[in-house]
Amino acid sequence: MDRYIRHKLLSEFGVEGQSKLSSATIAIVGCGGLGNIAAAYLAGAGIGHLILIDGDSPDITNVHRQIFYTGSETETKAGVLKHKLDALNPSINITIHEERLSKSNCENLLADADIVLECTDDVMCKYLVNDFCALESIPMIYGAIHKYEGYVSVFRNLEESDIHLRDIFPQPDLNIPNCSEVGVLNTIAGLIGIIQANEAIKFLAELGTSLEGTLLTYNVLTYDQLKLKINKSWDEDLEDVWEQSEYTSMDCLHIDELSWEKVKDHQDQYQLVSIMPAAEHQNINESVIHLATNEHEKMVQIAGNKPVIIYCRSGKKSKVFISQVLESYPTLRLYNLEGGYMNYQKTEALG
Repeated sequence: MDRYIRHKLLSEFGVEGQSKLSSATIAIVGCGGLGNIAAAYLAGAGIGHLILIDGDSPDITNVHRQIFYTGSETETKAGVLKHKLDALNPSINITIHEERLSKSNCENLLADADIVLECTDDVMCKYLVNDFCALESIPMIYGAIHKYEGYVSVFRNLEESDIHLRDIFPQPDLNIPNCSEVGVLNTIAGLIGIIQANEAIKFLAELGTSLEGTLLTYNVLTYDQLKLKINKSWDEDLEDVWEQSEYTSMDCLHIDELSWEKVKDHQDQYQLVSIMPAAEHQNINESVIHLATNEHEKMVQIAGNKPVIIYCRSGKKSKVFISQVLESYPTLRLYNLEGGYMNYQKTEALG
């Protein structure tokens, strides 16, 4: 029996639609909560060539929504996912790149794709993929999740007038909390990943109404959905932006870090500063100073006497804060608390 017979029975889809899927190449950037689900449905649908890009290994704190992993693997997510998809559909071709996408490698990794699915939780990676795809005329399907909500849009990128991510959000907001900081319900990741896969299939087979020019928002608690029409508003030179931007991942910022294991017996030698939101703030010791993420100028006085260790919940937002402060005050002695307050809690719990 034909693996794709149920597709071919669809009058609007048929043999021609399935043939378009079988001849297509789709790159998936990020094999986590969105990417692992989208990849499974695209593999099942018979996409001829899948390119999986992810250099991270599965983490036990993420497997509630990354259902193809156990958290105990030593391979990368891309490597583990390839094994699962090979078993799911051995008739398709799957290429993996076990590395982070960057400005220096994106041409080699994405140039052959007919469509790119952006499935990471890294703000700068989303802009890297968006800008590259817009400049190279590669359709991109955008997906994002936050707590109980998800967001999807299709950026066709075939004409200069086509909308893209910067028409919605002109500049990256590095203070947006990620899943490790505010949490996320697992089912919203699955739903958004499936919608991304659905948009890719529709795009290739020319089915239905695309989300092109529209931002879909979906709330998993209320089932409320909004389709927001996006107008073309970006009027800067994207080539200039590309040339001037490094697109450095928040995880790859080169910020000096100290672990709590090394600091705990020498706390008097450092000044601790928390930038956790007021509702979540926790003191590590009595001398902690609590700042808002926009109070960069106060660091000049705080860092006058001792080296400063800055922490947030997970250690990511504090990295961004430090990099922003050092842009204006490069001589300050600032360190990031490795793993943030969560790692401090874990260390203390282990004694």
